[in-house]
Amino acid sequence: MESASPSRALRIALDARYVREKPSGIGAYVQALVERLPSLAPSDHFFFWAHPLAPRPLSSAANTSATIVKAGPNSPWPVLWPQRHASFEAVDVFHGPHNMMPRGLPCASVITVHDVMALEEPAIHLQGLERVVKSVYYRQAVWRALRKATRLVAQSRATADRICALVPAAAKRLTVIWSAPDSDLRPPNDPAKAQERAARLTRGESPYLLLVGANTPSKRHDLALAAFARAVPRPWRLVVVQRRKASAGLVRLAKELQVDHRVVWLETVARQDLVTLLQAAGGLIQPSVYEGFGLPVLEAMACGCPVVASDIAPLREVTAGTALLFTAGDVTALASALRDFVQSPGLRQSLGGQGLARSRDFSWDRCAQETLEVYRDAAATNR
Repeated sequence: MESASPSRALRIALDARYVREKPSGIGAYVQALVERLPSLAPSDHFFFWAHPLAPRPLSSAANTSATIVKAGPNSPWPVLWPQRHASFEAVDVFHGPHNMMPRGLPCASVITVHDVMALEEPAIHLQGLERVVKSVYYRQAVWRALRKATRLVAQSRATADRICALVPAAAKRLTVIWSAPDSDLRPPNDPAKAQERAARLTRGESPYLLLVGANTPSKRHDLALAAFARAVPRPWRLVVVQRRKASAGLVRLAKELQVDHRVVWLETVARQDLVTLLQAAGGLIQPSVYEGFGLPVLEAMACGCPVVASDIAPLREVTAGTALLFTAGDVTALASALRDFVQSPGLRQSLGGQGLARSRDFSWDRCAQETLEVYRDAAATNR
């Protein structure tokens, strides 16, 4: 594949609106690129689309500039009329890092596709009003990316396979680039202190399993709760960390299952507190029925936290035999896995060590370097 000459300076626009005060997997990915790309390509210039709530400046590098785009990253307006929100006059390559390709781009395009759930499993992708609103533009913007983007980036081989199943011609434009855990995600220097801090956060010293992320249909937190009630004995607890307010349905389910006194709900957690919770947890449960990559699993592995996860292709790819897998969507299978997991300290210790070693195969530095190479190839293709 022909690459652009590294001597030619490029002007690259990166939609960085996921970098804001609310943490997210896509936000971590974009933040990693913002931090690394300018120094990797000092002759290139990076135009960042910044969220109004993003830290300012988004980057202090001399070869960067930022445009505040008031519309949120999932708003339809920059997708439908991108040139009303930011100038493309001096842009060689536009990078859309969250699935959607805007209409009518006048330059080469690179779109990162985290998953194709909206196309393959729309029933579990969104709920309520968000589903109604996004039905007008979101799916079309993902299809546009798969069919028309100059280059595509998939975050896993599993997602790349799904893209090619939907649009076989996309294969020649597609590169797999893994995400990675941040450097603060590592085993604790002092395990006893991590346990003490976790006990304060969770209001108890008994061991716990951890469930992290938004309560969406694809994540199947209800499955984890049901399996926990069925198979995990006292004194174990379940600590649920949600980016949104704890679901009333899950709270009600915990009461119905008579485990509400053993479930700890943490609706807002500071970054360092989340690291502590991962470092001190007996294990992370990832019961998803659909994922594009599985960053929470990798983050847990980087902390030495053993993982129990659904046996789906993206999670098999990330864990590579270092997690205890169960049949996705099967509460009996998850209950059996959790029963074995909590009863065997040796199993947890072995999985934690193997997962930690596996996590070192993932690097944000490599992700940024490979992304830059995709930019150069896209620019060369578009000449």
